[in-house]
Formats: sequence, C-alpha cells, structure tokens
Amino acid sequence: MRTYLRLLAFGWPHRWLFAAALLCMIVLAGATASYVNLMGPALDFLFTGTSSSLASIAHMLPRELDVAGKVAAVDRARLLALLPFLIVGVSLVKGVAFFGQMYLMGLISQRIVADLRNGLFSKLVRLPPPFHSKHHSGDLLSRFSTDVQMVQIAVTDAVATYLRDGITLVVMLVNCFLLDWKLSLMAFGAVPLTLIPVVRMARQLRANTGETMAHLGIISEIAIEALAGLRVVQAFGMERYEEDRFARANASMMKFERRITRLRAFSSPLMEVMAAAGMAFTIWWVGGQILSGQLAAGKFFSFVAAVLLLYQPVKQLGRVGQLAMIGAASGQRVFEILDAQSTVRDDGKQVLAPFQSAIRYEAVDFDYGDRPVLTKLDLTIAKGEVVALVGPSGGGKTTISNLLPRFWDPTGGRITIDGVDIKEATMASLRSQLAVVTQETVLFNDTVRANIAYGRPQVSQDEVERAARMAQAHDFIMQLPQGYDTRLGERAVILSGGQRQRIAIARAFLKDASILILDEATSALDAESEREVQRALERLMELKGGRNRTTLVVAHRLSTIRHADRIVVLVEGRVVETGRHGELLQRGGEYARLWEIFEGEARERGEAA
Repeated sequence: MRTYLRLLAFGWPHRWLFAAALLCMIVLAGATASYVNLMGPALDFLFTGTSSSLASIAHMLPRELDVAGKVAAVDRARLLALLPFLIVGVSLVKGVAFFGQMYLMGLISQRIVADLRNGLFSKLVRLPPPFHSKHHSGDLLSRFSTDVQMVQIAVTDAVATYLRDGITLVVMLVNCFLLDWKLSLMAFGAVPLTLIPVVRMARQLRANTGETMAHLGIISEIAIEALAGLRVVQAFGMERYEEDRFARANASMMKFERRITRLRAFSSPLMEVMAAAGMAFTIWWVGGQILSGQLAAGKFFSFVAAVLLLYQPVKQLGRVGQLAMIGAASGQRVFEILDAQSTVRDDGKQVLAPFQSAIRYEAVDFDYGDRPVLTKLDLTIAKGEVVALVGPSGGGKTTISNLLPRFWDPTGGRITIDGVDIKEATMASLRSQLAVVTQETVLFNDTVRANIAYGRPQVSQDEVERAARMAQAHDFIMQLPQGYDTRLGERAVILSGGQRQRIAIARAFLKDASILILDEATSALDAESEREVQRALERLMELKGGRNRTTLVVAHRLSTIRHADRIVVLVEGRVVETGRHGELLQRGGEYARLWEIFEGEARERGEAA
C-alpha cells in the first residue's frame, strides 16, 4: 500500500483528470445499480401483474418523485413498450461512463509513469560512480524498463479496477442491504472468512514476485556481459559456459514464476467455489421464504441480480490483486533507486572562482571499503604546472584523479582549490573548470559534431571544427560519409581507438577548462595512434600560446611524461619520489626502476623510448 501511495503522489499534478475519472466511476456504479432496481420489479410486474415489487424501490428514491403514485398508473403494455428504451438508455450511460473512466485513467497512468521514468533516469545520471560500481548495469536497466513497465500495467489496470469495481461493490452492497438486510446478512456473512486464504496467497505472491524481478535483473546482467564481451567469449570457446550460466539463472527465475502461476491459478477457482457456496445457501434459504409467502418474487429477482452483478467486480478485484502485487514489487525496486542516497553530496554553497593559484591534496586518505588506497597523501599542483603520476598498478594514481572532480570523496583529509575545500563548492562550479580525457573513451550514438560539442551544444560549427583541428581530428572526420554529421553508432565502432581518442580530446579543447585530467589517455593505443594522440594532447596542455593550463597526468607509458614539470611516484598510496625526469633517473630510485622496465618493453616492441 505504501508503494501505491507513493505512486499516486506522482499523480497529484493530474488530480483534475483523476477527479473526472472518479466521477465517471460513480456514474458507472449508479448505472449498474439501476439495472438491479429496475429489472427485477419490472419483470415481476410484467409476469404477475402485481406492483408491490415495483413500488418497493420507492423508499430508495426522494419522495418528491412520487414513484408509488406513478407506478400505480402504469399498465403492463405501456411498461413493455418503455422497457427496451430504458435498458438502452441505461446501457448508453454506463458505456459512456466506462469509456470516460478507462480513457482518463489511461492518460493518468501514462503521465505518472512518464514522470516516474524521467525521475528514475535523472536520479541514475546524478548518482556518483560509487553507486554504479555496486549495481550492475543489467539490473539497473531491468528496473528502468521491465519494472517501470509493470508499474504502468499495474497503475493502468489494477488501480483503475480497484477504484471502479470498489465503488461498484460498495454501491451494490448498500443496494442489497436496502433491498433486504436479513437476506444480505445471510448471503455475505461468511465473506470475512474467505479473506483469510486470499490475504495469505497475496503475501506469498508478493514475495515470489519480488524474487522474480530480482532474478530478471540477474539474467539481464549475464546477457549484457556476454554480448558486450562476445569476442572474448568466442575466442576462448566459452559459449557453452555462458549458455549454462544463463540457463541456471533462467531456471532459478522459472521456479519463482511457477509459484506465481500456481497461486494465480488457484485463487480464481477458490473464489468461484466460495461464491457458489454462498449463492447455493442463499437460494436454499430464500426458496423457503418465497414458498411460504414471506418474500416477494420481484425482490428476490432484484437481490439475485445484485449478487450476480456483485460477483463480477469481486472476481475482477481478485484478478487485479495479482497485478497489484506485481506492480508493488516492481514499484519497490524503482523506489530503491529513487531513494538511494548519494555518497558524494552536492550540498556545497560556494561558487568556485576561476582557478588562480594551486590545487592541494592535504593528508588525504581513501579506501574502497576493503583496502586502503591512499594514506595521508600530500600533493600540491600549481597553476600552469603539468604533474604526472606514475607507479605500479594499485598505487592510487587513478584514485587521485577521480577525487578532484568528486567522482569519489576522500575518507580523510581534504582537497582544496585556491584554498577552498571542494566539498564546500557547488558541484557545477567545480566541474565547469575541469576537462577529463580517459583511457576508456566514451562517445555517444550521435553525430561527430554532437560528440565534440557535448556540454556546449549551442556552439557554432566553426568552433567545433577549430577544436577538431587542434585535436588532429579534422582530416579523418572529413573522410567520413557525412563528415561532422556522421552518426558514430553504438560505442563508435566505425572509428579506430586513436580516432575515438582524438574526438574526446577535441571535446576537451572545446570546453577550454583551466584544469585538465589525463587518465592513461594513450595506454590502449598502438605506437602510431599514440604519436597522433600525443601531439593532440601536447597542444591541449597549452592554452593561448603558453603553458597556462594546469594538467594532472596519470601515466602508463612513461615516454608520454618525460617533459612534465614534475613527476610524482606513488607506491601503495604514498608519495615515494618527486622531481623531473632527469633528476629521478639520476637518483636511481623507484622511478629509475620503472623507467628501466619501460625501456626494456619498448625495445622488445621495437619502439624508441
């Protein structure tokens, strides 16, 4: 129920549509009740000629209508002539009301789910990397697609049916008790007992539905991983392994789906039997009342019609109860994302001024939960300086670069820009001064122009081309089928690694940020591509003809950082050496050891170090 209350909160902006739908439901319930109050007495009058049953509805209507007087003046021939028109009229009212509530509830559900989907996407793109590192993209996509779709079905079908048939149920129950309260007690007295198995089945259904949705996320994870790494799977002959892994996950989900199917299949006949038992007992008891003359046949016709009309909404409520459980389970998974708390909070108030002096890491500690990565790290990067981070894998190089744009936050110490703790600055003002080029180039399934202008979509074509020329990318872009208007496709597979990297560098050129982070930007490239990209990077590290752009370089290939202003050597999260290339080689320490290894590898590849 809590999940549905939260979902309905998304419907508050559409409350007038909801009010109109609710009015249609009330009219629908009234039209349904009118069948009961008209058909039974009318048929009794036509067959027997007595008007006592027809007049029995008078006490349910305002006295000003003088139903009793009008009934007394009606003969059977006239009633027979009017009855078809009356039936058609009530049916028209009922049909229009049903269409109105169905259409309006459909509109409301579509808008609620659209708002929910927008909110979910907005939350996902704002949650920091620590959150995404703990949640597989397959599971997140499952919540975004399948779970949201199930919520839409539940809101469209379950909520509308609960309201429509719930109102009809209440109106018909009141109508039954007004017709004959003793008869109603006999017919409905055992209803509370029937709720016990229904509630128990509902709990089991919800639990199994939640497990099914979770396993669907696991299946999505396996499929995405296998397809994304298809070449590795095929190269290592692991097709059978992946098939078995997927089959096991699929079989596990089917176990819960079988339970759901069993519960859903059992609930309908259970309600059918209980309803039939109640009806059989009522007919047996009422039959004696009619034979003894204590109950008019017309009233019995009306009561039976009311009970039969009650049966349909009750059955519908039982059916959509299963959809409601599925929707609640899916909604709960969606709200888990919407309620997720960011470990990197954007609650700073200070707008960071343009960078002027220095970036400082002051006694910074960091760990990923299971092991320390940085320990009391002190590092200063002056404006205009190129600082390279080198060291063995796992030493904390990439972590240092990730802390500056606040993809993660330090677990101890602080990072300042011009003396301002970056946690106290707004995220927008901090990141507006940063440009990042990483090893894993991210390009979107859009045009070349849109990828270069990402973050500044309104810039002119001349500025885009200027950035591409500076990144050594203009020539190969012009050779593409539509030039700058060429769509790159998923993961930009039509481009080589070096070309993709140069488009990313052009993007950084266009941003023209004063602080640049290069995270192993050439480590995945071949020698020829590396030279092209390195030339582009060297131009990127310069600003307006001088080295005024401050650059933090995470280096894998040491040849790319020989001309850095300062090289910082990290081992197990600590700074062990710092200096220029020549100075560090003369010391014969950790950097010299790494350089010797690098030279050996370069000679083996036939490259110049």
